[in-house]
Amino acid sequence: MTDEDVLRRLDRLEAAQAVQNVMGTYEYLHSAYRNAEIVDLFADVDDLLIEMPAGIWRGRDAAYRCFGVTFEQELTRPDRRGELVEHTLTTPVIEVAADAQTAKAVWNSPGHEAHRFFWVEGSPQIEFWYWCTYSVDFLRTESGWKIWHLHVYQTWASEVGKSILDAPPPPEPPIPNGPGRPDEPISFETKYSHNRAPALVPVPPKPYDTFIAED
Repeated sequence: MTDEDVLRRLDRLEAAQAVQNVMGTYEYLHSAYRNAEIVDLFADVDDLLIEMPAGIWRGRDAAYRCFGVTFEQELTRPDRRGELVEHTLTTPVIEVAADAQTAKAVWNSPGHEAHRFFWVEGSPQIEFWYWCTYSVDFLRTESGWKIWHLHVYQTWASEVGKSILDAPPPPEPPIPNGPGRPDEPISFETKYSHNRAPALVPVPPKPYDTFIAED
């Protein structure tokens, strides 16, 4: 193994830690309701993509519309006393491209939340479990590693003390229809259903040489 090979391997190892830190920062900011600051974790590129259970945002301003407007303004109220969002990152699979310009990663994310459901009559405060998975592509930029494509797939949600087998999940917020609204619906449904068999979503990445866009 040459010195160049060693340096290349070291670079990719550092990149894997860097993208892990980006996603960890994402989770901490989201838990603190500092969603507007999440925008800076995304690459400033035209083909940015964010997929949430509420829909898909595309384009250079996708992160601003999703996190700076939808999450920061439309899905929360100024008085956030009693609000709780706590998600963790587990079972990471991270692959940095051989050319060290991109990376792909997946995580499971167990979550515990409590919100004032202002879109439900009486604005009840509901405590619930919310589990999801992340599939993320990262891009190396002049200002460090940034999120390029973010997919958030809901696995299941249930009120604390209730079972997903015999109780309905917490009511979903309305699809945002203001300036931060998504561009299109989600690509496919991933929420738990009695009528759906388990599926490998997302697919863990495998080693690759350089990023090739999927159709």
